[in-house]
This record gives sequence, C-alpha cells and structure tokens, in this order.
Amino acid sequence: MLSCLSKRIALPFQITKAFLTTVESDSFRVHEFTEKYFHHRKAQFTETMSFIDPQQMPTIPIYRVTDSTGKFIDSAQDPNLDKEYAIKVYKKMLLLESMDKILYDSQRQGRISFYMTNSGEEATHFGSAAALQDDDLVYAQYREAGVLLWRGFTVDSCMDQCYGNARDLEKGKQMPVHYGSLEHHFVSISSPLGTQISQAVGSAYAYKRYFRCSSHHFS
Repeated sequence: MLSCLSKRIALPFQITKAFLTTVESDSFRVHEFTEKYFHHRKAQFTETMSFIDPQQMPTIPIYRVTDSTGKFIDSAQDPNLDKEYAIKVYKKMLLLESMDKILYDSQRQGRISFYMTNSGEEATHFGSAAALQDDDLVYAQYREAGVLLWRGFTVDSCMDQCYGNARDLEKGKQMPVHYGSLEHHFVSISSPLGTQISQAVGSAYAYKRYFRCSSHHFS
C-alpha cells in the first residue's frame, strides 16, 4: 500500500521533471509533431518574420518570440503585461476551451449539426484581439471564436448561434459556428474558406483613409 502511494506521489514529479528537462534545452523540437506532419523532417525555429520561398526549404520555419523556457529572445518583443492582464487572457483561453468541449460533444450527440473547435489556436485569438481596438473590423473563419469572446460576445450568445434558437442574432439562418456581430465589429463568417480575404483587403484600404485597422484571421 505504501509502495503504491509512493509511486503515485512520485509520478507527477517525474512527469514535471521530464517536461522541464525537455523545455530547458534550446534545441527543443516537438518530435511527435515533426513525425506526424513533416515525415521526419526537422522543424526549425526562426526569430525573424520574413517572406520565404517554400520551394527552397523542406519545411516552413516556426516563428517564435520566446525560447524553449519562455524567455523573450528579443527584449523589444516583450509586451510587459501585468499579472492581472495576463491572467485575464489565460482565463479567456480556458473559457474557450471549455466551450469547445461542450459544443463539440453536443455535435457528436446530434444536438447541433456542425462544430469546429479552436484547439491549439486560442493564444492567437486573444493575443491579436487584445492588440486591436474593439471597434477595429475583424473578418474570421470558424476557428477564431476567441476574438469575439475577448470583445464581450458571451458564451450564451455562442450557444444561441450554434443551436439557432430564438435568441440567435442570425435567427437560425446560418450554420453553427458562423458567428457575426455588428456590435462587436465582427463580420459574419463565410463557409467557403478564403473568400473574405479580398473583402478584408478592401475594408483595410478604406479604413486606412481614416487611420483605422481591419484584421483578417484564417488558418
């Protein structure tokens, strides 16, 4: 009994130690990711944002601003967020993940007809949304719900849209996860991917005249 208890206590420590040992190395590579998506080709990191020719390299470099231990490589990239603000962003990310779980399960149970999760993209939503003004126009596709949540669009409103009920702003005329909100300056999502890129460019050009921003999210 004591031996079993000792193993249970030791296991989290061993996992934590293994994780820290992995991330402390600056040559850290996500081997599972590399093996699954890059067919054993190495995924390299880069600290420089630039246009590249994909024909000249086996894989597209992974852009980063922090090293494997979470430290900023270039101090000029540090946004110097206070703790309360960082916690607010983190809580919003967890909220989105929880909403995803509920609605994904709802789709699998046949309660709604369609759902796309935001898994793995949460930080890109809230990071970009936090950098914009709340009245900046946003075009997105159905994996960027975090932008809306950051601007005050409620989980209840997301549920209403996915279920297409009487409280849905779109009155059930859109597929689930095709959010849109005039109040939050979020253009209704289009099913075909990429169709709103040109619209976002046009909006950005018009907004430029008034020194405002238009953002387009796609993945």
